Amino acid sequence: MPLLDLFFPGLGPAWALLGPFLLAGQASIVRRFASVACFCCSGMSKIEVPYADEAYDMLIFWVCSQPFAQSARTSLARIDLKSFAASGSHAEKKSLHYSPCNGRSYFWYKHRLFVFHRQRTQGEFGTTREEASISYFGRNPAVLRELLNDCQRYYLKSVENKTTVFEHQGDRWKASKSIAKREMSTVIINKKLKEMTWYTRRGLPYQRGYLLYGPPGTGKSSLCLSIAGHFDLDVYVLTMSGLDDHSLKSLFAELPQHCIVLLEDVDATAVHRKPGDASQSVSQNDPANRKVSLSTLLNVLDGLASSEGRLLIMTTNHIERLDPALIRPSRVDMKVELYLADEDMINQLFYFVYNPPSKTNIRDDKSETALLQPGEEGALEDCELLHLGQVFVAKVPKLEFSPAEILSFLLANKHSPHHAIANVAAWMETLREERTKLTRTTSWALDDDDH
Repeated sequence: MPLLDLFFPGLGPAWALLGPFLLAGQASIVRRFASVACFCCSGMSKIEVPYADEAYDMLIFWVCSQPFAQSARTSLARIDLKSFAASGSHAEKKSLHYSPCNGRSYFWYKHRLFVFHRQRTQGEFGTTREEASISYFGRNPAVLRELLNDCQRYYLKSVENKTTVFEHQGDRWKASKSIAKREMSTVIINKKLKEMTWYTRRGLPYQRGYLLYGPPGTGKSSLCLSIAGHFDLDVYVLTMSGLDDHSLKSLFAELPQHCIVLLEDVDATAVHRKPGDASQSVSQNDPANRKVSLSTLLNVLDGLASSEGRLLIMTTNHIERLDPALIRPSRVDMKVELYLADEDMINQLFYFVYNPPSKTNIRDDKSETALLQPGEEGALEDCELLHLGQVFVAKVPKLEFSPAEILSFLLANKHSPHHAIANVAAWMETLREERTKLTRTTSWALDDDDH
């Protein structure tokens, strides 16, 4: 890039055209100007921030909040998932943030002139690569570090009381979303499990490996997020499909010292035994689709278990399909079975949806009634809600439906518990019919002509 573009963006092409005429016979002036420009460049300090690192998110999040980002002629627009939306402000739930893109931006910060440079290029296989750097006119690198520390503090304040979920892109981790910490009391699971004490040493559970198993919709992922929120840990979600041994090792090598590694649906992972492994195949999947060897997976899990401050949580719908080597003691210290909804869980779900607001919030009955929508019922007395909950629990068989299914039905009838009680029988019949059709369509016992 021409030196003029460094200090005066866009002036380079014009100078190339008009310079020979304007500076005819002034070669000495040009040489002096070039010397000054080279001196300025040699006196700059610079820090590059890799795209795959969380520091990149910290820098970009801070840049988006600065005035110079709003005046950039070339910008990148993105949904900001970390912003705080005002209560009831639907338009701000997914606010747009703009950051400078493909070029340099100059800005003053704490009485110093800085340069923010960001470049997006097309990589292999159609992927987009991003590079960013911060420079300033001076030779003291501590100034740049101070700026990045400010970016870090601003970013961490935005995710305070939140759990950040990381997913992997190739062999690098990338933050995908930040969600509010979920209290254990909001997870609808069996009461005995909820009352389980997670004994801690140094603020972390004594056991390091957990296996959560049970039918779909029983709260395995929700329980994992509540554990992460309770111990103030971020969650790194590992998806085995598309990985090979090398990328799996790289991902585990990049894990922070304190985190939760979530391996969801471990029974469905594409894992196979290499020749020479101790036992037979662990899966009935097509060998052509298997890329990660079981021995490599076991080795990285063993390395994880030996690390202080890291937790492994595996979830599965079918524990009987798992290789015994994967869930033996020392790799999995505790197995927790999550059940379909029993009477207590059904009752918890009913109260979760229909429990009136706190009585400390005194509201005028007339104004509340005036705001009700057609078919919507006002707040119920405790005794009436207790009776309706008992009626609803009596209508729903225990251990047949998942908490997620029941919650979905109750939310569809959230304005009226009476409507929920009246419609629950028809809903259960419809769900049973759908399950019967699905079971017959996907049954392994059917011939191809029967589908």
